[in-house]
Amino acid sequence: MMRSPRVGPRLGLVTVLAVVFACAAAWGSPAAFAKTKITVYLREEIPVEYEWEKKVIADFEKKNPDIDVEIITEAGSDYGSKLTTLFATGNPPDVWDHGGPVNTYLYDGWLLDLAPFIKRDAEEIDVNDFLPGAWNAYRDGDKQWGIPFVSIGSFFWYNADALEQAGLKTPSPDWDDTSWTWTRLQEYARKLTVGKPDGTIDRAGLAIIHWSYLDIQYSWAFGGDWFDSASWRTGVVNRPTFDTPANRQAYQTAVDMLYGQKTAITFETTTGDYSSSMYPTRQFTDGRVPMAVGEGPWLVLGHESEIKFRWGMAPFPRGGSASTYTSMVYTDPWMIYRHTKNPEAAWKFVKYITSAEVMKDYVNIANFAPARRSALVAYVQKLSRFSRFHSAAEILTALAGSQKYGRESLDHVIVGWPDFFQEIQGRMPGIWGNTRAVSTVLKEIDEAVTKLVQKKFGAKK
Repeated sequence: MMRSPRVGPRLGLVTVLAVVFACAAAWGSPAAFAKTKITVYLREEIPVEYEWEKKVIADFEKKNPDIDVEIITEAGSDYGSKLTTLFATGNPPDVWDHGGPVNTYLYDGWLLDLAPFIKRDAEEIDVNDFLPGAWNAYRDGDKQWGIPFVSIGSFFWYNADALEQAGLKTPSPDWDDTSWTWTRLQEYARKLTVGKPDGTIDRAGLAIIHWSYLDIQYSWAFGGDWFDSASWRTGVVNRPTFDTPANRQAYQTAVDMLYGQKTAITFETTTGDYSSSMYPTRQFTDGRVPMAVGEGPWLVLGHESEIKFRWGMAPFPRGGSASTYTSMVYTDPWMIYRHTKNPEAAWKFVKYITSAEVMKDYVNIANFAPARRSALVAYVQKLSRFSRFHSAAEILTALAGSQKYGRESLDHVIVGWPDFFQEIQGRMPGIWGNTRAVSTVLKEIDEAVTKLVQKKFGAKK
């Protein structure tokens, strides 16, 4: 039987092509590549942020099919404590953020210097797009220990409707206008406070917000500090400076407003239960207390349905010998573990999540300001629309001033902050609760911190 001379070659060609296409398909399939895995530590505590981060990670994996991101969370425990446990048990994440004691991480040898990656990928990173203060927060000479993601200061907030009705001039958002002082604030609080016949407060004029490391903001406002300049320069505490005239004046001023003049409220005079309607920040957002000092924009953002008044923001007032304003600035960076087995994959992820594209998307759910200028525009507009009092230019002036005159949050700077925190915060309630003299508490903290400094750094200094 004769065969067509073309049948064999055709079948052969078909077979060969089938094999070639099959191989090409296999080679082109993401599953055919050996994936690089990195672990990223996230915080579940704020659900809207956590869900957004998971979405960003999913998008990153689609765009980088050769990288598999494993998510680790605090799973109901404290974020910082869980991170410490991960390192202590030999299971550190490749990447993490949310600020925390960053300089302590560096001191303990956890952080990878990102400067070589930044230099190589300079065009993608676009350093000039970052807020200068935010970028420099984790810059140490020619080294870079993190890429900033959010950066925001602390402010004074007011109900513009209430101030205008009382005939009070609203303070300027301009940090170069230094007329907003604690003396003026005390006058405003007296005029806005409504008392009862029995001497208690029906409506306080001011909510004094304090917590943890924010307590130092009151010291700074009066020209004081908790540590000497050498401590801030290196991050390693050299000498505590709690028991000083400036600090005594700062905290005594607040105590007098709370318990003497009775024109202000705080957690110790109301409640520390956030779910309660008596919680100080809730009394501001629902219009009962017309002024609040100490918080960032999270005081108002997320409370759009509660706030029925026009609100404004101004610098944290200055007092005592302070000639300028100051602000606590919270700059949270994304960091990479120094000994990660996959530095390129980890860097690719950090580069992506701190990109302008991603930060602009973050603004949709953000209470904190993004660290990039290009993303800040939408954030400013968002605040301005909600304020109904400030223009976008005025909001930008307020935010820019906090960056210009602000100081990075002390938990980010002071090495071993968690240990110092225990010594300080175990005693500060005596001041805020007016159960002990301001000078006595500050002296005790000075002595306790001095002992801790010798214990922690005595042999290394």
